[in-house]
Amino acid sequence: MSPATTAGEDYDGINRSIQPGENVWQTIYRENKGAILILLAEVSGSSMDAMARFLQLGENKFHPLQVIVARMGITFVLSSLYMWWTKVPDLPFGAPNVRGWLLLRAAFGFFGIYCLYYSVHYLPLAEATVFRFLVPICTAWACSVFLGQSFTRKELIAGLVALVGVIIIAHPSWLFGEENDTIDPKIAGEIDEVTPAQRLIAIVVSLVGVLGASGAYTTIRVIGDRAHALMSVNYFAFTAAAGSAVALLVIPGIGFQMPHGPREWTLLILMGVLGFVLQFLLTAGLQIDRSPKATSMLYTQILFALGFDWAIWGVLPDGWSMIGGAIVVFSTLWSTLQKSARPAEKQSVPDEETALLGPDTETNAEVVRRASISI
Repeated sequence: MSPATTAGEDYDGINRSIQPGENVWQTIYRENKGAILILLAEVSGSSMDAMARFLQLGENKFHPLQVIVARMGITFVLSSLYMWWTKVPDLPFGAPNVRGWLLLRAAFGFFGIYCLYYSVHYLPLAEATVFRFLVPICTAWACSVFLGQSFTRKELIAGLVALVGVIIIAHPSWLFGEENDTIDPKIAGEIDEVTPAQRLIAIVVSLVGVLGASGAYTTIRVIGDRAHALMSVNYFAFTAAAGSAVALLVIPGIGFQMPHGPREWTLLILMGVLGFVLQFLLTAGLQIDRSPKATSMLYTQILFALGFDWAIWGVLPDGWSMIGGAIVVFSTLWSTLQKSARPAEKQSVPDEETALLGPDTETNAEVVRRASISI
């Protein structure tokens, strides 16, 4: 196509021809900018999760609560500074009519992230990541029960198929025989041996964490565009950091641990920075492009998690876990793409929490009306 060709637009409003003065690579970037930003966000998120697991399994063996303090404390500071710089309305507490919902969202989110960081101590990063993809379906069901939103037959089928995938991932020994993860012998001695009971408990905790995350996302649906995306993140970050710090101080036998050397200091700080970068890139990417192509990039995090598992710990899930994970990912991806294909109302600012949920099909006013009746 000639550079002089008049630019056209497709269904998502993105120009599909080379503009004057552009080369091919500039055109590719412009046409895929949203998807590229989301992909970079997933790299940031997967890197952050890998650091959390590394710190918990390393020489100092940080408690999950201390990891949360580091990540969320720094994210809170950076997010607050960014909102102050950009003059986000209703700083620092948000509009009075949504503060209760923001606190509830933060409490659910804290519960969900603790379950995630607990599970990565006993599960490969890829397996712990897979359970996140159950959240959109669970949220759709919760919204149908508490907010009166629709829960389609396709979403029900996707949820049942994903549940089968979870059972295959768990592959209890009485049904599937003994598990046989592939671990590099040179690295096997550097990580704690995980018993079948610990693995099963970690899977149950992951599923409980899905409920916490689904509760957070359901409240986000109620909040809608009455609060900026970063206001929701700020409540979540502050609650998680403060709650974790208090727990570390009052629960016997835990306490804070000083990092050993510059590497651990760097990882703890970098986790908080990446938490903000993840949020910023996702917000920018989903504002630019909410097409199925862009939202599908959210599922690349499982590939990065597999890469970190192999590169850092020499761990590859066994065949059953790979099959179960693939079933969960593809069933939830199919459900998300079905939602993305439906016409949507005007969207509020997207964020890390709502990224996987797909377009809303009701206006915010309708959701709030239903919430006032149902909750």
